[in-house]
Amino acid sequence: MASATSVLVAFTATNFRSFRDEATLNFTRPTKDFQPDFNHEDVAPAIAVFGSNASGKSNLLRALDTMFSLIGNSATRGSRSLPYSPFVLREGELLPTSFTATVRFDGIRYDYAFSYNAESIIEETLYSFPKNRARLLFAREQVSGEERWTFGDSMTGPSQLLARATRGHALLLSTAALVNHDFLTPLQERFSNLVRFVDSGNMQHLLQDTLETLTQDEVLTRNVTRLLQHADLGVASLNIENAPATSEAYTQWRRVWEALYPDSPVEEINERIRLATLQPQLLHARGDENPIAMPFEWESLGTRNFLALLGPVLQRLRTGGVLIVDELDTSLHPRLVTEVVRLFQTPETNPRQAQLIITTHDVTVMMNTGEYSALNRDQIWFVEKDDEGASELRDLGRYKVRKDEVFSRSYLNGRYGAIPRVDSHTFLDLWNESEQ
Repeated sequence: MASATSVLVAFTATNFRSFRDEATLNFTRPTKDFQPDFNHEDVAPAIAVFGSNASGKSNLLRALDTMFSLIGNSATRGSRSLPYSPFVLREGELLPTSFTATVRFDGIRYDYAFSYNAESIIEETLYSFPKNRARLLFAREQVSGEERWTFGDSMTGPSQLLARATRGHALLLSTAALVNHDFLTPLQERFSNLVRFVDSGNMQHLLQDTLETLTQDEVLTRNVTRLLQHADLGVASLNIENAPATSEAYTQWRRVWEALYPDSPVEEINERIRLATLQPQLLHARGDENPIAMPFEWESLGTRNFLALLGPVLQRLRTGGVLIVDELDTSLHPRLVTEVVRLFQTPETNPRQAQLIITTHDVTVMMNTGEYSALNRDQIWFVEKDDEGASELRDLGRYKVRKDEVFSRSYLNGRYGAIPRVDSHTFLDLWNESEQ
């Protein structure tokens, strides 16, 4: 029986960046892989996406982030232009981008979809499935440049007023929260809070977010410290301090925050400046002696990245929802990557059935034998470009695998595709030619 949880069941993107055709990432599991200890036993708690460089893995995650970001802010965006990034490697007129998400909120399924171009929302629909029967909540489409709206009988509230308040470049679901619509606002909040995207290319910003969270949450700080201690990094404890700032830096931060939040009181601005100066201090064990602190910049890149990631990881495990991490393996040892994935795989550490979606080049997380085993066959996906530069998404379940087959070995041997098509002899020949 499903409790008050929010899970992503499936996501589809069409005509977004390198994805020309429809691509669907599906969390539903084969019956034999059901996990009855989870509330949603048929929904996978983690998915890993593999592929060569420039195959489109990051574009898949960006598509997810774009969809849920628009749900959250399209009605309040200052710009009238939409984040439209279509597939451009084809002739003819540029087509709309389309997104579809199937979710479950408190055990009820919802299907939400919309399509758009650079200037406007072209279509938008929301269905609910109480007792597994489709029920239209609303539908919107552009016909000859005019908006047409349809509202289901079950949707209470001032629907026509909401339609008039919805601008052409804003989603109706996003606008519902802006006008505090009785029926749709709670749904919009569930959708907009469902997905969090972590960009491993901006770990310094992520670290700052993590430190701000930890200063306000003692329990989370203790849990982060425990994981650091057990990650074989030599860390004994974690302190968070306010680093001294020069008067020039202090003045600059104040100008920035006052420009970003002109209506904020002085106390709030001062608190933002204080949080911006947070600095972690890791104390390292040294046998029987007291732990000793080292400057944080002396820590390895992997240690710093691991600390930054633990904030959003543990937050999602506590609250539920979807955490998306592009290139989880950035500077992390494969064993740590495996252990992060495992945190999501059992109700003991993941009671709210949070979900993890990662891209990675670390094939050890794909291993289905030994200490590194973390994922089942249905949780492994591949992205590969075709000869026309379009990305294609497929899962390992498409292949017939032997009972004793080691997924990582077969992948590296090219059985599943989605690896660089490189001729090592050609590489060497080109190098030799360039040196002559």
